[in-house]
Amino acid sequence: RKGYKSVPWLFGKEIEIPQEWEVKRLGEITDKIGDGIHSTPKYVEHSEYYFINGNNLINGRITYSENTKNVSKEEFLKYELELNENTVLLSINGTIGNVAFYNNEKIVLGKSASYIICNTDLNAIFLFYVLQSNFIKKYFSTQLTGTTISNLSLSSIRHMLFHLPLLPEQEKIVSILSNV
Repeated sequence: RKGYKSVPWLFGKEIEIPQEWEVKRLGEITDKIGDGIHSTPKYVEHSEYYFINGNNLINGRITYSENTKNVSKEEFLKYELELNENTVLLSINGTIGNVAFYNNEKIVLGKSASYIICNTDLNAIFLFYVLQSNFIKKYFSTQLTGTTISNLSLSSIRHMLFHLPLLPEQEKIVSILSNV
């Protein structure tokens, strides 16, 4: 079709995308992709600081329950990450693929939660929608390791193919999907 180009996609397939879109690896269009601590912090009874895992990422938000552990300010400062309003959180251990936005919460991330900090070419809300798509969920399912508890590696996230529209088009797509 005129105005489109064939590009590689998941599982050896090709798809057509608009000419102006780019094919990148997610790691190329983010400032940083990482995960939480691989140890257990020191818990406290009550505080304004929370220890978060992948199961706390529900419907785009970080959620807290009676099982959510608290940590002290000292533990928070010890493990604090430089997250910002362009950060999307993704569950990568046990429950795979839950997605939430970071909203300046006072949290320490556990190893079952990863963070993706978008660069200026990638709208965080656009990424949020892409990460919830059936194609990406299928890709994640092919990348899992572990027999008892499933794990999605940071390498798999960084190497994921991503079809990137220009920022104004991402914003239009976000506007349409947000209204649906």
